[in-house]
Amino acid sequence: MKLFRWIEGRQSTTKYHKWCFLYFKIWRLGFDGYLLRYEPQTTLPMHKDKIQGKHYRLNIKLKGKADFWCPSTIFRSSNIIIFRPDLFYHSLTVYTKTYKISFGFAIFKKQIK
Repeated sequence: MKLFRWIEGRQSTTKYHKWCFLYFKIWRLGFDGYLLRYEPQTTLPMHKDKIQGKHYRLNIKLKGKADFWCPSTIFRSSNIIIFRPDLFYHSLTVYTKTYKISFGFAIFKKQIK
């Protein structure tokens, strides 16, 4: 993972970038933190995150107007959402330039030898 620089988001056909400021793995636990920048009229298609284990994500909207869709969340308010991107399909539609902070926590499956 490239730290402290803007990189394109995973869905390269969309117009968003992320700035990774936190990324580490200890044993089977993973942590990351991003500042996300979305351009207007960006749509992240419906997807699930592929991870071998459990994945939790906290997104905090700092500025902008966007609609996040996920059928099941752990917590949701107007600017904060906690959800399981590995279990549920989710998508985003952006209307104005939008900034979010996103923190992830993963518990990876034990590797069987």
